[in-house]
Amino acid sequence: MEGIALRENNIKESWQRNQLSTYEYLSASIDLAHEKSLFRFNRHKALLTRYPKWVPSLHTRPDTKLRNSIAEAYAMGRIGDPEYESLMVQISALLDLWGEQRRILTRERFNLGYPR
Repeated sequence: MEGIALRENNIKESWQRNQLSTYEYLSASIDLAHEKSLFRFNRHKALLTRYPKWVPSLHTRPDTKLRNSIAEAYAMGRIGDPEYESLMVQISALLDLWGEQRRILTRERFNLGYPR
């Protein structure tokens, strides 16, 4: 997780120093959110299966802040229409991953006899 956080900081610093375009920054942020989601899910899978009330804090939906950032960048004109569409496809894939992880948890809870 430290490696992901370090890369996240490096990307943000590069973007703030204008070494990365807004599109590249947002795209890399989505990729890192994907990695982070996989890491957290694998790390906390047993806890998430057994204790469903912990799901909102340990398995948060990763796309909300990124969607807001994309919409803000688009509204301010920092990204164009094709870039916006590309980022929305990436963010949809991230949301699909999160949904699949939730389905896996529900299935495992059912198989183990825990409440859904």
